[in-house]
Amino acid sequence: MLRDDYVAAAKRCFSDGQLLLRAARFANATHLFGLGAECALKVLLQDHTGVVEVRQAHLPELRDHARKTLCRRQDVGIQQLLNKTDYMDGWKIESRYWPDAAFSEDRCRLHWDHCRRTLIAANLGV
Repeated sequence: MLRDDYVAAAKRCFSDGQLLLRAARFANATHLFGLGAECALKVLLQDHTGVVEVRQAHLPELRDHARKTLCRRQDVGIQQLLNKTDYMDGWKIESRYWPDAAFSEDRCRLHWDHCRRTLIAANLGV
């Protein structure tokens, strides 16, 4: 069985999401930005001992888990982002089944920004 590669997945989702955003494909771009943010959070969480299995976890529950777990001094940046009331606002794994009309450019750009900042906090660059 292949091992999960959250680093590669986070970067890939962000990069592909940007292509879709530029093409005004907001539904799939939004979905990929959420997956990218999730993968970046999983990169941060996998270094913690005693962390419950996060492989199947998704936002917003993954955000709640990360807020409780990522409390070291080097986690200050991600904590500030996760504590924003609008962090990945409205993103759910189930959104992949929603109609195109449920997605807006503004919300997509918010998810782009939060994904980008989550990757930066996980030292994955952008």
